[in-house]
Amino acid sequence: MNRTIENENIKNILVIRRNNAGDMICAIPVFRTLRKQFPDASITVLADSSNAHVVRGASFIDNLLVYEKGEGIYSNKYINYWRLFRENGTKFDLVIVLKVGFSSVSALITLLSGARLRSGCLRGKWHPLWACYNLPVKVHDVMRDMHAVDGYLEALRTIGIKEQVRDISIETSPESRDRVRKFFEENNIRAAENVIVYNISNNRPDNMWPPERFKETMRLLSENYSAIHIISAVPSDREKGVALSSEMENAFYFPENSKFMDFAALVEQSDLLICGEGGSMHIGASVHTPVISLWGGTSSVGNWMHRTEKQFMVKKGKHVTTISPSDIIDVVIENNLLKGANE
Repeated sequence: MNRTIENENIKNILVIRRNNAGDMICAIPVFRTLRKQFPDASITVLADSSNAHVVRGASFIDNLLVYEKGEGIYSNKYINYWRLFRENGTKFDLVIVLKVGFSSVSALITLLSGARLRSGCLRGKWHPLWACYNLPVKVHDVMRDMHAVDGYLEALRTIGIKEQVRDISIETSPESRDRVRKFFEENNIRAAENVIVYNISNNRPDNMWPPERFKETMRLLSENYSAIHIISAVPSDREKGVALSSEMENAFYFPENSKFMDFAALVEQSDLLICGEGGSMHIGASVHTPVISLWGGTSSVGNWMHRTEKQFMVKKGKHVTTISPSDIIDVVIENNLLKGANE
């Protein structure tokens, strides 16, 4: 029988969720679940600099520890993590690694945290560092195929946390909402119009849709609807984004140096997001804006496609280029995603 936790013994909780923004967004239901289960406990999240911005200032956690690469002796990540915990000084009762799979690095981090109870997933061949966990979660076949959110919550259920909160919402800041409002005012963008956001960047080659496909999609949408097109991109794709915005009517480039929360607030105040599979898709789900995500053949749909309202996946072949602009238009029309179709 699996060991489980007892509420009265838990005062300080550490949750480890490293890697990318999408990973952290999928962890939000866990933070909300822990807050409900342990209302008097302090919840600390250990994040990387690449995903800490997702929960910075969020009401459902109390503290945020951000791992930054060190220098000299602290270039050794384990010594650097030890320093981070020593400087923080919190005595943790429970540490949970959020990964539906085994990570030897995360397992060692749980020991370095000094937590009395340490929980993480065991998967694959036996590893000596499985011994780091005294609240282990054995990953079964069904759990392995679950969506990431479901997998995280199943891990909590296994250690005795039964009542789950599935809310994936992020909390956009007032400052970010104000910056988006100013962007709308400067470009004379009105709420009555269909505001469509396009993220043209992707860190996976098989999910990188060509700029000309986005351009044709904008043209087709403008033929069918009164639409405003807002293009976003990472700095390396800035020229492509600026070119697209200059080639189309009613198209604007959202500055690539905008913060994560600025982009989230932009999507929150828009009518539709069109993007490749990845972090932007998770942002759309977390602010409850309809999303059409474009998937290449190597992407794991079951683990990452959100099953929330108005989240639509388009996947046809091994590369995202097998998807045509007309495929996007079909999804928009069939699901009434935009207002007031042109006659």
